[in-house]
Amino acid sequence: MILLLAIALTASQPVTCALTALGSDIYDQGPTGFTVECPADHADGAAMQSAAEAAIARIDLPLPHQRITGRGNRAVHETADALLMERAAGGVWRPSLGQVLVRGVPVFPARAVENRARHMMCALALRPAADGADPAPEVQCVSNHNSTFVIRLLTDAMRVSAERYRFAPVDVRYCLDEQVSAHATVIVMPGRRLEQPAPPPDPDVLPDLCATG
Repeated sequence: MILLLAIALTASQPVTCALTALGSDIYDQGPTGFTVECPADHADGAAMQSAAEAAIARIDLPLPHQRITGRGNRAVHETADALLMERAAGGVWRPSLGQVLVRGVPVFPARAVENRARHMMCALALRPAADGADPAPEVQCVSNHNSTFVIRLLTDAMRVSAERYRFAPVDVRYCLDEQVSAHATVIVMPGRRLEQPAPPPDPDVLPDLCATG
């Protein structure tokens, strides 16, 4: 934490560059790359643009192809539309820390719903490498129904999604603690009425995996 604060204090105010995701199936398979456009009227615009393009080129893309099934654990994808650049000590431009450019969003496992799970709350610890990926994120999940089978399903789904996160590459190792939650709504047939909602688990039971890992 001291290291991160020291880095933040030596950096300039961030400048926003426009980011555009590329690919024909971004929602299901993620982007194949990005284009980036920094403010051309900035006093150091050329250097910033060059640094932004170099950072984007380092991202581990495209993502591994995932097989889409009706019942398996998979992810859908959200992409950022901006990249924050800052000038560090020495005048070198770099992306600001902790920027998620590709977010894997878990699809609630159908088999977990069949086994009475209605809520999914997960803690993540993400430690991006120089290519913006973390191939081994830490994941811990809870639900309203905490059977071993349900927790395994939810944890596997969240891990698949977390492995598909991509961060803006920086030459600093850090850990990002994040919590993800989702819920399932069930329609009871016949009559097409909504099931009485189950109470969610207490999010305070989730640990800060960056602190404990």
